[in-house]
Amino acid sequence: MPLSATELAGIVGADRVATDKATLELFAHDIASAGAIPLAVVRPADEDQLAATVAAATGAGLAVYPRGGGHSYTAGYLADRPGGIVLDLTDLNRIIEIDDAARTVTVQAGCTWAMLYDALGTKGWRTPFFGPLSGMVATVGGSLSQDAAFFGSARHGTVRETVIGLVVIAADGRRLVTGGSGPDLTGLFVGDCGALGIKARATLRLIAPPETTAFASLDFPTAESLLNAEAALVGVDGLAEVWGFDPESHRNLHRTGFGAMEGAQLAADVARGGGLRGLAGLMRSGKAFVRDLRHSLHVVAEGDEPVVAHALGKVAEMATAHGGTPIPDTIPRVTRARPFRPIKALLGPDGENWLPVHGVFPAGRARDGYAAASQVLAEHGDTMAEHDIRATVLTVVAGASILVEPQLFWPDALNAFHRHHATPDQVKRHGERPSNPAAREAAHALRKALAAAMDGAGATNYQLGRTYDYARSLAPDTLALLRTVKHHLDPRGLINPGVLGL
Repeated sequence: MPLSATELAGIVGADRVATDKATLELFAHDIASAGAIPLAVVRPADEDQLAATVAAATGAGLAVYPRGGGHSYTAGYLADRPGGIVLDLTDLNRIIEIDDAARTVTVQAGCTWAMLYDALGTKGWRTPFFGPLSGMVATVGGSLSQDAAFFGSARHGTVRETVIGLVVIAADGRRLVTGGSGPDLTGLFVGDCGALGIKARATLRLIAPPETTAFASLDFPTAESLLNAEAALVGVDGLAEVWGFDPESHRNLHRTGFGAMEGAQLAADVARGGGLRGLAGLMRSGKAFVRDLRHSLHVVAEGDEPVVAHALGKVAEMATAHGGTPIPDTIPRVTRARPFRPIKALLGPDGENWLPVHGVFPAGRARDGYAAASQVLAEHGDTMAEHDIRATVLTVVAGASILVEPQLFWPDALNAFHRHHATPDQVKRHGERPSNPAAREAAHALRKALAAAMDGAGATNYQLGRTYDYARSLAPDTLALLRTVKHHLDPRGLINPGVLGL
């Protein structure tokens, strides 16, 4: 080992360097895949330790793989070669400054969205985009590397539209600062999967929390009518979140159900948020109601009362135009009542492995992407039946785009990531499931086919990782320029090598 664990411990402390088999195996997995086993996992306590660790590792010829909350499904931080070190950035989690006058907050990259949301709430602020669904563990830096979407995205776009400055550690340990006037390089490092440098801190815009929040849910007869409805709502002021489920998603919700204590907690959350009507809907609808839905649409509107009233009026117009039927608004109410919860969706309702894939389309092209994905699923129906692979489809409005995300489920053993991050009850119930390599191989092949089909329909992607062929999507001169930037920042190609095809 060119750089020993003892030398690394000299930088960060012995308790911040892990070389035991269990830790190395855990950090060699993401949700979907396994990479090469690293030589060590290093957990810096501050930005000086981070910069010194990066410089020492790359100086010794070791590859460095930055990792935030770890909830990637595209091998975004997995080693593509033996050796190297994983940087666990979760202890760089301080909120450095909330600047009321400038309406900004500066945080270290390992701060989770749940921590930030709670801290800002006590000060009367919120970020415009305020986290992915995995925000209890997902970090600000990880989301910036992946260009994440969900909470606030229909109105405010992805995290790209919320960040205004970064501090990035280059391969030799230099600190690069972006933001301010003139040509701004902040966007260069958003969505880069850490390939161009390691995010140490970020400055984000702040907004006042909305005066009013309202909800709506509708059921549509077909996927086409749902997507037409979502497209019609793109750009409507006051709509913070707009998302849709297909029939198989509803069957998953039905099969998952709620345990008695979990149901009580959800009800308490809704009641605390003033959603007594939503609570009544929760009690009335029950699991059978969810099971019977076709293509459901869920909307959160926020702002002052005139803005919210206008937004809900547009939702009503859209429903009339596209055949939507109002249903109880339980799902968006529960989702917003406590946005960040322990994550159960790492596994399917019966403990199946879960493998998403997505395409991001201009609103008017989302139907093409959905149709392309549906055709692939139909063509692979026999294979899916043979291996007991099921598929759901999620759609999400993000700015002027619509994300189409097929999700695959199949029976298989839990990997190291599942065992660490799934709920204790899930591990207890499903931890002895046998390995199913044939189904796993079929599911990954199907994901590849889905990605190719959506790419052919004009998709772009978030969370590029090593799953989507980003380099091939670029014009030759653009790719050459990006590789020149990569070489300048990382001459030996040791920061997350191979990601993005760089």
